[in-house]
This record gives sequence, structure tokens and C-alpha cells, in this order.
Amino acid sequence: MPVSIDKAPRHDESAGWSATAISYRRGGEDPPHYHLEGQLLYASSGVLLVEAAGRRWVIPPQRGLWLPPLMEHSYRLLSHTELRAVFLSGSLISECTHFAENNRVHVIDVVPLVKELIAGLFNNDYHTLTKRKMALLLLEIIGEAPSIPAELPMPQDDRLFRAAGELMFSHRWETTLSDMADTANMSERSFSRLFLRDTGFSFRTWKQRARIYASLDLLSEKVSVKQIAWQLGFSSPAAFSAAFRAVMGVTPGDF
Repeated sequence: MPVSIDKAPRHDESAGWSATAISYRRGGEDPPHYHLEGQLLYASSGVLLVEAAGRRWVIPPQRGLWLPPLMEHSYRLLSHTELRAVFLSGSLISECTHFAENNRVHVIDVVPLVKELIAGLFNNDYHTLTKRKMALLLLEIIGEAPSIPAELPMPQDDRLFRAAGELMFSHRWETTLSDMADTANMSERSFSRLFLRDTGFSFRTWKQRARIYASLDLLSEKVSVKQIAWQLGFSSPAAFSAAFRAVMGVTPGDF
């Protein structure tokens, strides 16, 4: 597939940043492309499946993905998503001298201050110079934020990736190992072996984590724990809460 170049909004070099807000329906896609600027991808609601640097990340509302300048990437929306993308010029990045990870794709925790700074960049009440300072502060925080491991690794094998992506996209949580192997056109034994190799998890364990990741978008929309448990196929709210705590380390309410 052809790769399009630099889809970022243009901004004056003296400003050093620009931002865009896009509303996507579930199933929307942005094909492979890259930008001249660095980019912070963040969904204020919804879940992104991003592919970049030969890896795949599932990004819920509580996470952001840093993409260095010229990094080819694509993404698919696993739910209705309100995307916020902040583009940061190379000159602005160079002002943040302690951002040691600026050339590596990585996931960060979107803490409340990061959310407020992103929101501030879309607020026309602030002066241009003030916004530049906000963009630089956002970079400083990204530079200090610890990199978060990919908590829901996606298979690298295209057959497994297609099967796993369809499960998450369609919310087919009743899908069995046999169903997945059929979708991938391989035996259950081969599917299990390759899935464990690619993700580090058995399919059963991975599917449980995938359900918890799907719940993060629902929690951000203030859906009740009871309703989430029902939608994701848990036997009870207590079972969902226990599974959530096992994966995330806190209860749904605390998260």
C-alpha cells in the first residue's frame, strides 16, 4: 500500500506545534502515512489499534502514543473514537533536551495535567505565545513520563493478527480457540504455539486482557460496572471487577 507523506496540519515554525481533533466511527482506518513532525496520539474517548515500527499497540483513553518525526504508522478504530493529535516540530523537540526517548515509539500514561494541556491547545482563549509554552511543557512531561510496556500485545503473524483484530473489532468475546484457529486457517495446536510466541500469553489469558482493555473505553464513558460486565460476557459484576483488578492492579472504580 502506498505511504502518504506528512498529513499534519501546517504550522508556522515560530509556533512549533499544531493540533487536530477528529471524530471516527468504529471501524474507521487511517492508512500508512508519516509526518515531518513528532506526534502525540491520544483518544479522549475510544480505543485505537496503532501499527508503527513493526509493532502494534492497543491505545485506550488513559494512554497516549508518542511517534517520532518521519515515523510511518497507521491505525484502526476499535470503537467510536474522539482522536486528539498534537504535532510538534523538530525545533521544539530539540528545546526539550532531556527527552531521551524522543526517537522511539512508546506508550505513556496520560495523566490529568497532560489532558489539560492538550485541551488547552484547542482553546482559542489563550495567546499564541502561551500555547507555545503549553506545547513545550507538554513535551517536557512526555520526556519525563516513564514508558509503559504494551499491556495488550497484538500478534505479529498476519493470520493471527487478523483473527485477533476481528475478535476485538466485533466484540465476539464468546469466540473459542477453535474458532480463532479456523479464522486463521491453521490447527489449534499451531495457533496456540504461534499465539504464545507472538504475545507471551495463551489465547485464553490474552482474551481476558482484551476484554479488560475493551472495558476501559466503557469506563471512560461512565458506563456502570454492571452494564460492562454484561456487555463483555462476564458472569457477574464481581467477576468483572476481580478480572479487572488482576490485570490492572486496581478496581474499576479506582481506575
